[in-house]
Amino acid sequence: MSDQQQLWDDYAACWSADPSRRLTALGAVAVDDVTYRDPGTEVGGLAELDAYMGGFAGAFPGHRFRIDEVLDHHDRSLARWTQVGPDGEAFMTGVSSAVHRDGLLADVTGFFLPA
Repeated sequence: MSDQQQLWDDYAACWSADPSRRLTALGAVAVDDVTYRDPGTEVGGLAELDAYMGGFAGAFPGHRFRIDEVLDHHDRSLARWTQVGPDGEAFMTGVSSAVHRDGLLADVTGFFLPA
C-alpha cells in the first residue's frame, strides 16, 4: 500500500471515527489550517472540519467511506471513494482532490458523482 493510499484511508476513517478521538485522528492526516470544501460547504482548520465530520456522522449514522483508488504526484492527489451504508451497500460515490503539505492533507475538495 502506498503512503498516499494509507493517508487517504486514515482520512476516510475520520469521517466515522468516535467523536472523542476524531480531532486527534484528523490531526494525524491534515495540517492545522486545512481547508475542506464540497458542493455544500467550505470550512477551514481542524476544529471546523471535525465539526463538519460530526454533522455528517449525525446525518448518516453507520456510514463510512472506502477509498477505492488513489493517484498522486507533485504533492497532489486524487482519491476515488465510495460512501458505504450500514448494510455494506454503496450509498454514493465521488472523488476528492488534495494538495499536500509536509506529507499531510492541506487543501481537500470533494466532488459527488451522479448515480
